[in-house]
Amino acid sequence: MNFEPTALALYAAYFVLGAVVSLINSIAGGGSTLSLPIMIFLGMPATVANGTNRIGLIIGNFSSAFNLARHGYLNKRIFLQLLTPTILGALLGACFLVHIGDKLFQAILAVVICLVVVMSNLNKNVLGKPPANPPEKLTLKGALGFFAIAVYGCIVQVGVGFVQIFGLTRYTGLAPIQINALKNSLTNVFLVVSTIALGVTGKINWPIAVIMAGGAWVGGYFGSFLQRKKGNKFIQRFISVCSIGMAIALVVDLIAK
Repeated sequence: MNFEPTALALYAAYFVLGAVVSLINSIAGGGSTLSLPIMIFLGMPATVANGTNRIGLIIGNFSSAFNLARHGYLNKRIFLQLLTPTILGALLGACFLVHIGDKLFQAILAVVICLVVVMSNLNKNVLGKPPANPPEKLTLKGALGFFAIAVYGCIVQVGVGFVQIFGLTRYTGLAPIQINALKNSLTNVFLVVSTIALGVTGKINWPIAVIMAGGAWVGGYFGSFLQRKKGNKFIQRFISVCSIGMAIALVVDLIAK
């Protein structure tokens, strides 16, 4: 690593980026709609940015999930219910992940960012009211739904937090802080699988990944204490505005190439 002043400024920026993204993800989701475009614009290939970003996400999610679980917010029964379909979906997703090139990933990313904006603003009752209590046993809809979420999360990852919040709310009817505890725990399952696949194929910039992971730990830790604050709508609106602009910029950049 080169520690010239300009390099130090870049490393500091990555640390802050990791912290901000982790804070956003621990409370709401969609933080990668900020980090991935920024990393790409800083010169990192799209697929390498995808892999590098996930190291920080793992650390940030673990920090937030551990703290929430420590305070009794993790529903272990539901976590164990959804663990098997999540693992199976992650394994299938990893098979596709390693064969995606930079251009295809960047095109998928631009489309997904736009869809995330819509998903993040959907009313949770759009398909009817969630159940009063979580199911006692894993349902077929639950198994297929969270299998699909894991496949998507393993391949693209961007915006999967919003999809999980929507799915977990529909499936369990739990309080938002309990949903976030489940979301962060399940996310790490497919993140670990996908990151191993990306690491084996050389699609991780490890020096930057370690720096972002340090920031992510800080962001995830503080984010877990802000779950009950009224910051979610502000954060999601902020993400919506930024992500629309970044999606347009990615499309323009893709066409220019």
